Amino acid sequence: MDTVIKRADDRTTIRMEWLTSRHSFPFAGNFDLHRGGHGVLLVNNDDIMAPGGSFDRHQHKDMEIITWVMSGEVVHEDSTGNTLRIPAGSAQRMTAGSGISHAERSLSREGEDIHVVQMWAAPDTNGLPPSYEQADFTSKLASGDLFVVASGLPKHADDPGLGLANKYAALYAARLPEGASITVPSAPFVHVYLAKGTASLGDDTLAAGDSVRITSGGGQALTAASESEILIWEMYAHF
Repeated sequence: MDTVIKRADDRTTIRMEWLTSRHSFPFAGNFDLHRGGHGVLLVNNDDIMAPGGSFDRHQHKDMEIITWVMSGEVVHEDSTGNTLRIPAGSAQRMTAGSGISHAERSLSREGEDIHVVQMWAAPDTNGLPPSYEQADFTSKLASGDLFVVASGLPKHADDPGLGLANKYAALYAARLPEGASITVPSAPFVHVYLAKGTASLGDDTLAAGDSVRITSGGGQALTAASESEILIWEMYAHF
C-alpha cells in the first residue's frame, strides 16, 4: 500500500475578490488533467465564495462533476434550461457528456460565506447526453455513518445515490461527531478528503483541507478528533 498525504497548506490557492479556491490537484493552467489525477478523480477544489459571487457561463465536456455544498446555497444554471438551487447538505451530479455550458452563483445571507467542494471524475464513456441529478443528504449526514453520494459501481446498483457515469468509481461522505470512526474502503485507488474538522488515519493526524491518496490499499480506521466532514473516493481504474 502506498499512501501520500497532501497537506492543506500545500494546495494551490487562487484568491479573488469574491472567491478563495484551493486545489488538491493541478487545475489552473495548461496541463493534462488526467496525468495529474488519482484513479479517475481529476479535480478536488475547495471553494469559499462570498454572497453574490458567480462563476460565469462556461463549457464542460466528457466529465462527471459533483458539487458538494457544505454551507450557504448555490444556484446552478445550464444550457439545457435548468435553474436549480443547491442548499447546504445537498449535492449535484452533472454529466457534461457531449457538451454543456453552465454557471454557478452563490446565494446566501449577507455576511455568510458559501463553502463548496467540487470534484471532477472521468466518465467511462465519452459523448453521453448531458444530464444532472441532485439530492439532499442532511438526514444521512446526521446518522454519522459513511454513505454513498454518487456511484457507478455494480455493487451499488440498487442504491447508487446520484449515480455516476463510471462503473469503476464511487463517492462516499460522512459527518462524524468527535470520537466516532469509519473504515476507509479498500481499492486500487482511494482518495480521502477531510473537508472539515480534525481526524486521525492510522498514525497520521489530518486537519481540514488535508487529502490522502492511497494506492492498492485502504481499510484503515479514520477517527474524528473533532466534528468532521469527510469525502472518500473508491476507484478501480486510472485514466
